Amino acid sequence: MKKVLQFSGLIAAVIAVVAFVLLLATPGIVYANGNLSYSYDGNAVLFGSTTNIIGSLNATTKGAVIALIGWILIIIAFLGLVFGFILPMVKKDLSKAAGMLNLCAAICLIVAGIMLFFTLPSYASANGWNNTDNCGLGAGWVVAGILAIVAGACALCPTIANFVGKKK
Repeated sequence: MKKVLQFSGLIAAVIAVVAFVLLLATPGIVYANGNLSYSYDGNAVLFGSTTNIIGSLNATTKGAVIALIGWILIIIAFLGLVFGFILPMVKKDLSKAAGMLNLCAAICLIVAGIMLFFTLPSYASANGWNNTDNCGLGAGWVVAGILAIVAGACALCPTIANFVGKKK
């Protein structure tokens, strides 16, 4: 178990990269109503776009602030996890700092994962939509949100093990 806990930060970083790629590569918001269906790609949902809809409809939209903050938190958490993995290899005295980096990265990943599930209302609000009937979060974004939370939980494992394993 101790061997696996050593690499939990690296495992969490790999899972965070998968979530990051899913946010950019998959449709963020999908709309389906009868024969009409289209989707807003991930980049358009994050940053806004003028040609954002896959299909026949083109429009200028603004990005979802909540999704962008979640995306930035995933980047920050990834960097924290990588540095948290490298620091103890460089110098043994930095293991406590690496633990703090992993803890901060885990919190960032969990918050980012939760924020991703609020993308649809944020995007609708930014673009002045009256309702979001027949709209939903894309499957890739749902998986990315779940993976971000799982990566955060994975990064928390050594901290929890240290907390539970302490003797008074």
